[in-house]
Amino acid sequence: MQLTSELAEIIGALIGDGYIYNKNHKYQIGFVGHPNNDNLYYKKLKKLIFRVWMKNPKIRIRERGLRMVINSKEIVSTLSNSFNIPCGINKCFNVVIPSQIYFRWDLLKFTLRGIVDTDGSVFVSKKPGVLNYPSIEITTSSLNLANQIKLALIKKGFKVPKIWSYKSKNLTYKVALNGQKNLEKWVNEIGFSNPYKLNRAKKYLKYGKRGS
Repeated sequence: MQLTSELAEIIGALIGDGYIYNKNHKYQIGFVGHPNNDNLYYKKLKKLIFRVWMKNPKIRIRERGLRMVINSKEIVSTLSNSFNIPCGINKCFNVVIPSQIYFRWDLLKFTLRGIVDTDGSVFVSKKPGVLNYPSIEITTSSLNLANQIKLALIKKGFKVPKIWSYKSKNLTYKVALNGQKNLEKWVNEIGFSNPYKLNRAKKYLKYGKRGS
């Protein structure tokens, strides 16, 4: 399986909100998204999957979420053995960006895009003197993944504060990119494939240009 920017982006989506199942002779790769906000994105992700793997998965709504599942022993084996993506319920605690991708910015930026498209938030908050202060936040249960993302973004000139954690069901870590310059830099250098998040980013950038 050739490592392309398209595969790197799918791996990012898998890291963000996907899973690999390998048990009892059942081999699945699945993605789970928001039934309203991610609908257009899942159609784009489906096309990406077809171009890379020649698979045409159905998009379904189950348990109040979008579901897209691919059945393939070969793909599961490659993702698990070649790219070290963990299988099963502990994936969220142990997953990291594969080394084949991490040290190549031409691939890594697409994986980061996939992570934020699926597991990132784009929003504004009020700060002293700033009515609409934009932020991108990446939430993960994997501390190693959070550290990878932070270091990679700092290396590319993003301003990244200290990773902060909180206890929900599990210990969770947040990587934040705050402010207009960070958001603009993300849009220009990494981008979004998720139309919902791209539209939010563009709207918040307009707020900044108006000085709101």
